Amino acid sequence: MHEPHFLFDGRPGDPLVVLRSRFWNFNAIGFYHGEHAAVVDPGIYPEEIRTLEYAVCTRGAPMDRSRQVSDVILTHSHHDHIRGWAHFPAARVTTPRIVAEKDENARSRILAAKFRIDEKLGIEDSSFTYPHGDVLFDDSTLLRVGGLDVDIRFLPGHSNCTSVVYLPQLSTLCTADYLVSPGLPYCRWEARAFETALCTMREWVEQEKIERVIPSHNDPLIGHETVLNAIDEDTRYFEALREFVRREIERKTDRSDCIRLASAFMQTRRGKDIGGRGRQDVDNARRVLAEEWPEPALSKA
Repeated sequence: MHEPHFLFDGRPGDPLVVLRSRFWNFNAIGFYHGEHAAVVDPGIYPEEIRTLEYAVCTRGAPMDRSRQVSDVILTHSHHDHIRGWAHFPAARVTTPRIVAEKDENARSRILAAKFRIDEKLGIEDSSFTYPHGDVLFDDSTLLRVGGLDVDIRFLPGHSNCTSVVYLPQLSTLCTADYLVSPGLPYCRWEARAFETALCTMREWVEQEKIERVIPSHNDPLIGHETVLNAIDEDTRYFEALREFVRREIERKTDRSDCIRLASAFMQTRRGKDIGGRGRQDVDNARRVLAEEWPEPALSKA
């Protein structure tokens, strides 16, 4: 049995629980107050989801009474984030409206990706269904979990349906797939939207004096300046990448060569080898090129 690894173990003075998965360094997040608890993107393996549930329901609770998970928050529709939602049948599910309204083709792709990973990981979850939402929102929504305020804000860029979760009493922002690896942004949608999201997130961090960021993968960012520096690092990444792509377009570089040269430049700029994760440089370069040099539409004649 794999021993659970808690990055934050939910002490009464800091009721944040973060459980690190053994897959993709995924961070399953929970928090509690009084008789209520909530989970955010609650995990990968079934035993991890159960461990997270036990932690948020028992930490700091009276010996004779555990609390219940009253809320499940799904930040976006990627398969690693929607797992476990049905483990909490009595909980209220909150997610951006666009997540709940994905069409059947999109849902099928997401579920197919999940089941492929399930097979690889040895997870039996054949009855899994695409999540529904009880609370759907367009721009933002406010929840109360016990005495904790929960401010969920739509922030597309990583995907077209991503949101982030702000916990003001804990000075904590759960950033989904933003800031998972500062200096290597994981853009899965549009680069300009990602850049806008970084700018918006920086404003929020400054306005709210946020001191802690919990991304959905890899390490938390602790300290106000550390968080701002991470956002700025990703911002500079896109500035450098976009400038390089524009220069290659002016030189009339072939599209495929432009992507190859741009990704190589970003890896050289980084100054260290990050192995297979460097594929993200290629993907980012492709998305920037699509914006700076749109391919001509195919004629329907």
